[in-house]
This record gives sequence, C-alpha cells and structure tokens, in this order.
Amino acid sequence: MPWTMAWPNPPSPAARSAPRRRWNWLHAVLVGSVLLPALGLAAFAWFGWRAAWADAERALGRGAQASAEYALRVIEAQRFAGISANEKLRGLSDAEIRAREAELHAALAAIVAQTDLVQSIHVADRNGRLLVSATLYPAPRDVDHSEREWMRLARDAPSQAVQIAPVDIGRVNRMLFYSLSLRRSGSGNGLPEEAFDGAIAVSINPNRVAEGLLALDDGGDVTALVRRDGEVLVRTPVLEGPLPRIPPVSPLHRFMQQEARSGTYVGITLGLGEEAGRWERLIAFHRIAGLPLYVTVGRPIALIAAHWRATLLQQLAVGTPIILLLAGLAWLALRRTEAAAAAEAALLREAAERQAAERARAAETRFRAVFDSRVIGMAIFDWATGEVLAVNDRLREMTGQANGALPWHLRMRTPAEHAPSDQRAIEEARQRGWWTPYEKDYERPDGTRLPVRIASAPLPGEPHRVVVTVQDITEQREAEARRDLLLGEINHRAKNVLATAQAALRLSRAETVAEHVQEVGGRIGALAQAMALLSESGWRSADLEELVRATLAPFLLDGTGGPLCRIEGPRVALASNAVQPLSMALHELATNAAKYGALSVRAGELRIAWSAGPGGLRLLWQEGGGPTLLRPPEKRGFGTRVMEATIRRQLGGSLVQNWLPEGLECRIELPAARSLAARPAVEAVAAA
Repeated sequence: MPWTMAWPNPPSPAARSAPRRRWNWLHAVLVGSVLLPALGLAAFAWFGWRAAWADAERALGRGAQASAEYALRVIEAQRFAGISANEKLRGLSDAEIRAREAELHAALAAIVAQTDLVQSIHVADRNGRLLVSATLYPAPRDVDHSEREWMRLARDAPSQAVQIAPVDIGRVNRMLFYSLSLRRSGSGNGLPEEAFDGAIAVSINPNRVAEGLLALDDGGDVTALVRRDGEVLVRTPVLEGPLPRIPPVSPLHRFMQQEARSGTYVGITLGLGEEAGRWERLIAFHRIAGLPLYVTVGRPIALIAAHWRATLLQQLAVGTPIILLLAGLAWLALRRTEAAAAAEAALLREAAERQAAERARAAETRFRAVFDSRVIGMAIFDWATGEVLAVNDRLREMTGQANGALPWHLRMRTPAEHAPSDQRAIEEARQRGWWTPYEKDYERPDGTRLPVRIASAPLPGEPHRVVVTVQDITEQREAEARRDLLLGEINHRAKNVLATAQAALRLSRAETVAEHVQEVGGRIGALAQAMALLSESGWRSADLEELVRATLAPFLLDGTGGPLCRIEGPRVALASNAVQPLSMALHELATNAAKYGALSVRAGELRIAWSAGPGGLRLLWQEGGGPTLLRPPEKRGFGTRVMEATIRRQLGGSLVQNWLPEGLECRIELPAARSLAARPAVEAVAAA
C-alpha cells in the first residue's frame, strides 16, 4: 500500500482566542514584575545564608586546626617533662629514690619551672605510693594512688605509649588537673624492662590551657580538648570542675571511631555561667596527630544567624531601591507594548502558520532524504498490523533482495535461532510504542550471514508506526573478535610472567634480605623490560638490539668512564616466546659480570655479538679486562640454573660457558623456529 508521512497540523486561528490569551499573558507578566523581585530577595537571602554558613565552617575549621597545634605543643611539653623526669630517676631503685628525695624533688621542680604550663610531676611505685614529687616535699607515703586514673593507665598500658588521664581534683591542693601518664623505665629495682615498675604523672591545669585557647578565639566560640572516649580535658571558658563525658549520641563519637582527621557537624553543647542551658552549635573538630585527642570549636547557630541578618540588612539597603526601580521600568515597558501587541498579533499568527507549514514540509523532505540514503537500512513498520509500509534500497541490498521487489517483512531471511528476537521486539513495540535495540543475522541468498543491529523509534504523527533502522555491524564483530584474541594473548603472557616471577622468588638464595631483594628485583625488572618491548609491538616480536640495551642499561654501560660495552650484530626480530627467556638469561650474565667479571671494574670490557640465519640465532657473550679467573666456579648458582632452564629447556637451545683467565665467554645457540620472528620488529609494530 502507498505510504505518506503525516505530520501534526498547526493550530487553526479560530482555536487561539488571541485577545483573551494576550491579556492573560500580560497579566502574568505584570504579576511577575512583583513576584520576581520578591523571589530574587528570597534567593539573595538564601545564598547569603549559605555563604555565612560556609564562612563559619571555614573559620571554625581554621580555629580547630590552630587549637590542635597549640594543644599538641602542650602535650609535647608534658611528654618532654615526663621523659626528663624518667631520665633523672633512671637506674635508681625505690629505696634509693626515697633516700635522695630532697635532691630529686629539687630536680623535678626545676623541670616544672623550665616547662611552660606543667603544674606538677608525681612519681609512684608499682603499688601506687608516691616516691617523689615536684610540688610536695616530703611526698606523702600514706596516700594510695593505685586506683587513680593516671596510675591505672600506666599499669594497663600495653607499651610505653603516652596515656592521657581525665580531669580530676587534687587530693591535697583541691586543684583541677589532668595528667599525662607514662611508665617508669630503666629502674634499679631489678625487674624486666617490660614489667610495670611504677608510673610518672605530669599534671597540668586545664584552665591554663583554656586561657591559651581563648587567645586563639576571635570571640563567641567554645573550644574543647576531648579524649577519644568522650572525656573533656579542657574547655573554654575555664572549668570549675570535671565535665561529664560527651554523650554517645553525639556525632563526634562516630567521627572519632572512624578516626576522621577533621570535619564539621551540628550538635548540642551545654553552656556554662552566663551561657547556661542547651545551645545548638556548628562544631568543627580536628584530630591531634598521633594522639587519641580531638579539638572541637563550636559556635552558636544563633550567632551565625545574627551575623547573616546584619549583613543581609546592609546589602538590602543598597539592593532594594535598585530592584524596585527595575520593577517600575518593567511595568512601564509592558504598558507601552500592550497597544503594539494587539496590532502585531494577526501578523504573527499568519507568519507562524506559514512557518509551521514550511517546517512540516522541510521535515518530511529531510526524512525522505535520510530514508532514501544508502547510509543505513530503513523501513516503516506498523506494529499494530505487522505490515511493512516502506523499505529503502539499502535494506533490500543488505538482505540480498532486488530493488523494488515486494513484499518485504521484518523476519525476512532471518535464521530460525533469531526468530524469537524478532517476535519479542514486535511484542515490546505493541506495549510501549518501540522496542529495545537488538542484534541478529540476515542470511543472504549466497549462504553468507550479515550481522546487524535493529533499532526503532516512533514515527511523528503516525500512531502504531515506527521507523526501523538496520545497521551493518560486520566491522564491529570483527573488532570484537580481534579484541578477544588480543585479551587472550595478554592473559597468556601475564600468566607466564607471573609463573616466572614466582620461580624467581622461590628459587632465589641470598645471605641477607637486601641481597635477596636486589636479586629478585633485578630479575623481575628484566621481565618488565621484556614485557614493555613486547607491548610496543602488539605482543608479536621484539628487536634483539633493543632488548640487549634495555637489559644492560641498569649496569651503566654508557662508555663514560666505566666499563666498555660493544654491541655487534644485524637487525634481528625475536619471536614473542623468546623475548622473556632471553632477557632473563642476559640479565643473569650481566649480574654475574657486575659482581665478579668485566662489569665490576672500570677497565672491564664486554662484547656482545650475534648472527642469525636459517640455522637459528647464535649469540656470543665475551668478557675481558676484569679480575683474573684462577679457576672456574666450584658450584652452580641460581643464575646458572635460570639460564639452563630458559635456554635449554624452554627454548630448546644450547649454552656453553668457558671460564677463561681473562673472563667468561658464553655461547648461546637457539633454533630459528623458537627464537626468530617471521618479520622484523619494526614492521610488526607498524602493522599493529
């Protein structure tokens, strides 16, 4: 049946109701002239709030980082004081410390005086009794400190790591302190080094640390030093007593468990003094490097909002008159265009109708040109009736049908195994109007098959009809086959390389770990160089001279004040299976020469020459000018076994080593079938 393309008709003039539509449009514009400035103000306020929030996050982040650096310096001062105290007591037993208490008290007091912020140093024996103190003399012996947190942390610590005890109140002076606790080491009590033999507690007043943190604050922020378990060690403003732990529901606990370095969150903090009550704050945290401590800096959200409102009011004072002026100008412009719009409406409708008709004709012409082109096979298919309405010449040519021959249907020349795919496509089109692209084969009259991809799209203005495109994907299938072949070859090469590397690791013998790493690294490096040369040629072959130079490059054979190397031989393309084994053999020869032969002295000389022909590949390794060989080696090393395994067993060649007084002479012969490629390496690379 004949087919013509029907495009949607343009709307008729009677359906437009121009005066009514024009008035509604103008009314909407006028209303918009009021609403748009209001929306602009709202958007301005919103972006201003986001900017104020981002500024607060950046400021708090910088404050947390600066406070963390300050807290780290304080902790390092405590740690230095503790280490200094331990050195003063090193080698002294408990009895000797008590006997020299006055002297040691003065020494500890001097350490406290020299260390900023440190409040006191206490040294206790393993039973929790004070031995000596920097602030108490004589140290009270009747007070049991065994259950104090700083004593328990030192006793239970698995190593000499520094431990931080929570805030506590002194039993003698009733002052707040938190302690840095560490084990005594090197005592003279005769216990093993790893045994617990007392503790050293370096105390510091948290409020003095808080004063230092306040100096970093620009006002209104609350800074705290928090232990990883939630214990608050320091807080601004200053503390009157220990604070409760940060509750487990706080997001800070989640960040601390994840060992996050820094970040921000919104949380609830308890105010002190004039700030009593619960405050919602934006809080930034920063981890103190190497310690289970975090610094938090919080700012009330109400303070951020107040700053935002002040900034917004300043900006609105300037922007509002401008917005109102623009709205007034828009109103005036709309009123002036109202009269002109009525006169132009008829002309615009007529021009629109003409343009719509021309676009429809142009679209149909373009579609006809595309449909009749020979770029891709196309057909018009009615999925309601299953009838093909039109077929272009390219599709008939693809299926081997003469031009103009009828009928033609979707499942024409389709092998039986692809018939279900066609049926599924038709059912899918009946459900949603088109089908998902799929692939199948067409069987040509000469028996060959043509792989194609069949897609569809709804035809504008034609219900139940789709445009079918049939694309020849022969080149794609061939490319996929080449890709699969190349992937298989790469997989095979990778398995061979891994097997060789495993053998190098398993069979290498060395007296030290460094020698073992050097030997295995060199062998694996030789494998890597061979792999690189193979990859450049598409895994087909490699140039022998390039392989020799790449293998010897790590041994500095450049002729500038070192051993001299001469490389002689014609251009030879190595077969891919011979590249890795020959690279390993050359590496073993070079390694031996660098240790014992010509490459171990500046006056050494090395000559590598080869020839190739129908009989195979012959390679000569000849050393001279090195240390004089008195006799051949008495035992065969791993390098010799590697060369025999690669040259003889893997490549089916021969290996002869002559240990002459002037140096090693090694002759390698390989059969042509296993060592030489069919074409030169340069041509293979160009073909790839």
